[in-house]
Amino acid sequence: MVTQVTGKAAIPYYSTYGCYCGLGGRGRPKDGTDRCCQRHDCCYGRLEKWGCCPKTIHYSYRYYWGHILCGSDANWCQEETCSCDWALSLCLKQNAGRYQTKYTFYPNFLCWGPSPSCSL
Repeated sequence: MVTQVTGKAAIPYYSTYGCYCGLGGRGRPKDGTDRCCQRHDCCYGRLEKWGCCPKTIHYSYRYYWGHILCGSDANWCQEETCSCDWALSLCLKQNAGRYQTKYTFYPNFLCWGPSPSCSL
């Protein structure tokens, strides 16, 4: 989904970016792109509190004219996981012009400071 919406391959561009894109996350996000990933972590965290497994759940979606349509046969967890991923994809697209290669493969020990709280 990220690749379709942003036009950038998700793994090389975003899997090791900043303090939040990829596994884990801590400290202050480095920029808008990293903030997108931090918000996505919050979105997944909320779903986990509801008993969903957003990191491993499978869902279907269709991409039409720049819009995502989450699968009509989806259960609540699938629908909400799709919504989290759609929000991430849009956010990354909006911040694409400010993507900074210096934050690719960013070392975790440089991620410090207060972590933004997740809004409900």
